[in-house]
Amino acid sequence: MDKLLRGIQSQTIDLCIFDLVPSFVNMPFYFYYGNDTNDSDFMPAEQLRESFYTALLDFPILVGHLETDGSGHAKVVVDKDNLNIPEFLESQSSVHFRDLQAAQFSWDALPSGVNTVGAVTSADSSGVIKAANVHVVRLQDNSGIVLFISMAHYIADGVGYCAFINRWAELCRWIRSASATTEKPACHYNFERSSLFDKLPEGRKALDGPTLELITSTGPLVRWLAWISPKTRAILFRMSFNLMSVVSHVFHIPASRFASLRASVQGYLSSDVRLSDNDILTALLAMAIAQSEAECKQDSASASYISSLASYLFPSMYTPASNFVTQVVIDTRPRLKGLSAANYTGNSVLTRCLVNSMESLTSGIHEQSLAPIAKSVRQLVNGIDPQYIGQFVDTLHKDPLCFMCPATYAFSKTTMVLSNQSRFPLYEADFGDGIPRWVSPIQTFFPNFLSIMPAPPSTGGYVVYISMTERAMAKILQNKFWMSTSDMVY
Repeated sequence: MDKLLRGIQSQTIDLCIFDLVPSFVNMPFYFYYGNDTNDSDFMPAEQLRESFYTALLDFPILVGHLETDGSGHAKVVVDKDNLNIPEFLESQSSVHFRDLQAAQFSWDALPSGVNTVGAVTSADSSGVIKAANVHVVRLQDNSGIVLFISMAHYIADGVGYCAFINRWAELCRWIRSASATTEKPACHYNFERSSLFDKLPEGRKALDGPTLELITSTGPLVRWLAWISPKTRAILFRMSFNLMSVVSHVFHIPASRFASLRASVQGYLSSDVRLSDNDILTALLAMAIAQSEAECKQDSASASYISSLASYLFPSMYTPASNFVTQVVIDTRPRLKGLSAANYTGNSVLTRCLVNSMESLTSGIHEQSLAPIAKSVRQLVNGIDPQYIGQFVDTLHKDPLCFMCPATYAFSKTTMVLSNQSRFPLYEADFGDGIPRWVSPIQTFFPNFLSIMPAPPSTGGYVVYISMTERAMAKILQNKFWMSTSDMVY
């Protein structure tokens, strides 16, 4: 901590519109580490703590205070005399690692209170929004550690999140090694939001209608939500999501099963159309979620007070729809020359909408019906080039308050948000005693949010996290094609 206090410099980092769109969301994950060798020096507390504060010197944005002006502009102010130090907690649990492993790392087996924050970026008991929250839970008999790490999304996207975690792990290994007397490993991380805009081309390409609607449908509610403080907005979002009875499950698609599915789906398309894994996974999840939503809306739900209130506030969840919108989250780094090489850690993702008729998605899931949906995903992704990204940015900048449009989109549309995180280096976070055995998001997130995650290296395949209303999740668990393609982990 002393090195951090002495080394940090005051600065102001202006956030961009890409940071504001997900600014009400946290990125919270559990990392499970096992001590198989009964090493008494397993992930030692002092070095974990020291390397954490050392890593903050490389990520000064994490010790700054968020400031907004209510007009669609925000910044992080790092004041060396008034640092906003991230939460770093340590505790001892009576739960043994073997118990977690036997339960396949189910959330139900976790010690209570591991996650100190939830999905919504909120102020703590002192009224301050922390940019990061860490809880190190040492398990019984030093059998392992559960490491909870959450980062506010206005700070970074998943790439930036992983960059910090792996830098922390690298510094921990360095401090623990005999070479700790040598110079600290070199690194460079880019927090300047201008770096993103410098990579945009001169030309522009028109946005498609559904995506344009996603980011420009401003109204009184959107403008009010953009105007109020992040603290007040967090309270409202937490209340709203509590009304929806959101539940989550984690599924695993084995590599061999997915390879068979991919070959079958590809066989229904011409040889000039080559699908990616993401295309097929997106199509599969879109059909499964759309089918569950359609079935829920056909059911005659009981009119309890809560369900009536929820149906009034969120009519899209209860009113039959003719179309289903898949919001595909896309990282712009590979599409903007030089952005990845610049180690840009700010938010660099956009969302493009894929609209399919409910009829096409709910007629039955099988390899043949998946093929045209997967093809449409491929066409959508291929259409995102630098000129498209430039137009997306320009459109958002025309009205800074529209950063809240995507958050309210689901109030009127039957939709899902899909984030493919399967390339995130979550399983590279080695603090000196090996990589995590398992990594997962927290128990509940937002309704109709899905993420495709990497499986442990020894397992392969894909891990899929699905967060939905309890009613819709029940339909997913009854979907024969989905349940035959995947195995529910917990």
